[in-house]
Amino acid sequence: MLSPVPGLTHLKVLTSAPLPCHVTPPPPPPFPDGSERRAEALVRIALETAFGMRPVPQLKPAQFATPVRLHVAARQRQGVRGPVRVDTLHLRADGEIFGTAVSGGRAHAFTARVAERRLVSFRVL
Repeated sequence: MLSPVPGLTHLKVLTSAPLPCHVTPPPPPPFPDGSERRAEALVRIALETAFGMRPVPQLKPAQFATPVRLHVAARQRQGVRGPVRVDTLHLRADGEIFGTAVSGGRAHAFTARVAERRLVSFRVL
C-alpha cells in the first residue's frame, strides 16, 4: 500500500497492509440456573432501599447479609432519596456484580457480591 510521506505529498512510500482489527469475543452465555436474574433482583431491591424507595426492614437476613443492611441503612440516613434506575449491570462468574444507576439526574456506581443466592456485599460509590 502506498502512503503519503508527511510534509511531502508528492512522495509516497510502500507500507505493509494494516493489521486486521481484533474481533471482540461474544458475550458469555447466560447462567443456566437463573442466578443472573436472582442477582439482578437482589441488587435492584438494595438500590431501591438505599435511595429511600423501600424501608430497610424489607431487606430480609435470609437474602441480605448484615453488612449490606448496615450500608443501606447508613445510605438512607444521608438523605439521598428518589427513584433509581439501573443503567448497566454486569455479573461475573465468581458472583461479582458492578454497574451504574441513575437517581435525581446523577449517576452512581455500585458494586456487590452474591454467594449462595444471597447478597453478601453491597456498596454505592
